[in-house]
Amino acid sequence: MATKASGRHRADVEINVLESFELRSRRSIRESERARLSRLARKQAKKLAKLQAAELAKNPVAKKALSNGRYLVRAERKVKFHNLRWVRNIVTMTVASGLFATFALPAYAYNPDVAAMSRFATTDAQALASASGTQNLTVAAVNTVKYSRGNYESANASEIARQETLNAYRTYAGPTAADYILNPPFSKLDGSTILQVASKYVGTPYVFGGETPGGFDCSGYVAFVFSQFGIALPHSVHGQNRMGILIKPEDAVPGDLVVFDDLSHDGIFAGNGNFYHSPRPGDTVKLAPIFTSNIHFVRLATK
Repeated sequence: MATKASGRHRADVEINVLESFELRSRRSIRESERARLSRLARKQAKKLAKLQAAELAKNPVAKKALSNGRYLVRAERKVKFHNLRWVRNIVTMTVASGLFATFALPAYAYNPDVAAMSRFATTDAQALASASGTQNLTVAAVNTVKYSRGNYESANASEIARQETLNAYRTYAGPTAADYILNPPFSKLDGSTILQVASKYVGTPYVFGGETPGGFDCSGYVAFVFSQFGIALPHSVHGQNRMGILIKPEDAVPGDLVVFDDLSHDGIFAGNGNFYHSPRPGDTVKLAPIFTSNIHFVRLATK
């Protein structure tokens, strides 16, 4: 009676089956790798055969040598001297340096005396007359014109406008405030007439220290307007502030002075929150809103 296989024998049989399966797997992997390498080798051989056939088609001498059983050795490619990289670099740098030196050569590097007279090495009249190659040429005098480079400075538009304004102010030849004080054109001081005179100078450019229609600053403008009523005002905001009496804002009428609290600016009150004034450099006399609340009003005389 056959004995029943023990557990250990069954385990041995299972281990042998796994080992044989692993061996077969490794063998199939090696065969697949050899097949792949073989295919690559055949492809390389075909590619080399095509390249060799193309080379032989171009070179009949090599084809004849191969048919006679000789070995073909690919000749080393020769590069012409002028195609060498370092030679081309040197030539390029030399040409570039020459062009740069030519363009950078200043025109004044030449001697103007020699350049002015073609083929003559001197500008001395006596030397030219006694030279052997002159052939009866007599030079009475040689005039050489020498040019020097000028120095110019650029100017912006605002500077040009400022210079034009100053020139117009300096060339003003009309009546001044002192002339009007001596002979005022208006005898009655009232608000409407003051505003009429003040409006005549709208558009006059601002000039620091200006006191004529050629250019006004703020206090110069106020003094010039009131001079036409026979009132001599100092050319300063501080002085004009002391010439009248302080009034409340609700009591101010056209013709009163609008004075900034810090005494930096003043103008002529025109009513409805506006005043005539000469604002700042680059601007002109204008009728404009009073743009600050830090002001007070001064009345020069009772209207």
